[in-house]
Amino acid sequence: MEPEGKHRNSIMKQRILAVFGLVEIVLRCTLTMNDFLGLMMQLEGSDNGAGSLEAPSSDPESQSWSKSISGHFQQAQICMDTRDTSTQVNGVPLSTVTDLASSSYDAVIHVTYPQTASVRPVQALEDVIASALELDKTLEKTPSVLFSSRVSGGRVVVSPTGTFTPYDDVRLVYEAARAGMEKAINAGARRPILIVQSNPDFADADLVLLLGAFEQLYVPIEIREWFPEKRIKLESLGVYGEGLSRPLDALLRNAVALEQARAVTRDIGAGDPERMTAQLVATYVRQEFANSQVSVRVVDDIDTIRREYPLFAAVNRAAHVVERHRGNVIFLEYNPTSGTPEETVILVGKGITYDTGGADLKTGGSMIGMSRDKSGAAAVAGFIKACDTLRPQIKVIGVMCMARNSIGEESYVADELIVSRSGKTVRIGNTDAEGRMVMADLLYEMKERAANEVRPHIYTIATLTGHARLAAGNGYTIVMDNHVARASNHASAFQESGDSIADMVEVSRMRPEDFAVHRGRGEGDDIYQALNQPSAVTPRGHQGPAAFLMMVSDLHEGAVAYSHLDIAASGGSIPERATGSPVLALAKHYKLIQF
Repeated sequence: MEPEGKHRNSIMKQRILAVFGLVEIVLRCTLTMNDFLGLMMQLEGSDNGAGSLEAPSSDPESQSWSKSISGHFQQAQICMDTRDTSTQVNGVPLSTVTDLASSSYDAVIHVTYPQTASVRPVQALEDVIASALELDKTLEKTPSVLFSSRVSGGRVVVSPTGTFTPYDDVRLVYEAARAGMEKAINAGARRPILIVQSNPDFADADLVLLLGAFEQLYVPIEIREWFPEKRIKLESLGVYGEGLSRPLDALLRNAVALEQARAVTRDIGAGDPERMTAQLVATYVRQEFANSQVSVRVVDDIDTIRREYPLFAAVNRAAHVVERHRGNVIFLEYNPTSGTPEETVILVGKGITYDTGGADLKTGGSMIGMSRDKSGAAAVAGFIKACDTLRPQIKVIGVMCMARNSIGEESYVADELIVSRSGKTVRIGNTDAEGRMVMADLLYEMKERAANEVRPHIYTIATLTGHARLAAGNGYTIVMDNHVARASNHASAFQESGDSIADMVEVSRMRPEDFAVHRGRGEGDDIYQALNQPSAVTPRGHQGPAAFLMMVSDLHEGAVAYSHLDIAASGGSIPERATGSPVLALAKHYKLIQF
């Protein structure tokens, strides 16, 4: 048996080692300082009161050990006091600043408006910019770098919105901010200050400005993982507010939360076909929502999929023979931290990790970009990420329908007759209409579930038709309401929400012709899945798929509000960056943004 003194010293050393374990946890930001101090007190009070951290003075070895530990603890305390605690956006530390000449920064980015606008440049730079404009009128059109000794680094990146017409919108602010950030980075700035101003012509111009600049800081997930040195584009970013109509800290809180949500959407939606297989999307989502307010459940058992979701299973057949390409359904659920939800938002997203067209193979180069066919499911995860951060008083149920539309000996083919979850028979007309297939059974399940929810509204979100791009043009989501949603003027309200925050939306109306196209044509056929031609050459080509989804889920009748969002034109096509649409429009519509 050890002598009592040595035993006490052994206990003391064990406790000190435990304390240093806690110090390491604090430095890793998984405990707050209050948590740390509380655990310290528990350690001191443990082991029948024999737990003083002070070594017995009569033991030279203990005195030496105590001095050594004391030095290390002081060093650790310095680390804790000086570690970076600022908010981050796309990996870049973010702080508010009050001095445009701060030596901690090396440039200033200023979004400027036309000289006729009501918003003038910030006071410190108004004469500098006015003088430069007299020499070079292109400053009203293109981003430029000016010298000024009044600001950090002597550099002012001026990024103009250009002239406003009665038909322009807040996207001019968004694009100017994005272009200004790009110019600053290309000019060599590593620690710029971004100037934010309000604009009476656009209520959310200040928030939109931040979102435009933040988008430019995003780095694709593959690049972040393969090349750590390229993980972030800046060392730090300062934000300076002048002439603001609402608090800068609240603006930043909302903007950071929304950009984090869009980053999740981009990671999933733009991840390449092997980085974001259905299984790897499930892994990503589990990690993203670990220790959050969001529950995650993944259904990947093939027998369950075949039994519960037969239309999904048909699309999944060819890919299932390749283990890494097997599909799954990811269920997400967000609930408010307290109280009863004011309403329930149910999102069903198309998550086709790659679309070959299946047996109706895409040809002529039209397969390029089909890794983005999972952008609808990505938006589901992104919106729920925003909810988890901003904590609205709503309930959100998300369904990510993840599958790969492969071609092979197990491919589903035209002419197959499949009994859907709703009990309706579906005759296959085109295997390249797989997006509606993977969502249909889940949509019916959500319709059944909606009966027990508070004020439910169901959405499908999908890069569904090329016709949407032809009809609306790049950058526009198209919203289509069923009869219940239309009665509340939902589509117009949703459009206004998107317009205000630079996430543009167009409205299409469902008509009898859209449903007629999908009525069964043969004996025993309830629903015809799709025409055997591309939507782009089909009249009303983006409304038809919405009609199919309503018919197969019984949402064309009854009392549940439903809207289909076609994001084929707004999600972003390769080589363009994924946009994260329609996360901003949804966030605005459901009042996640609060000041």
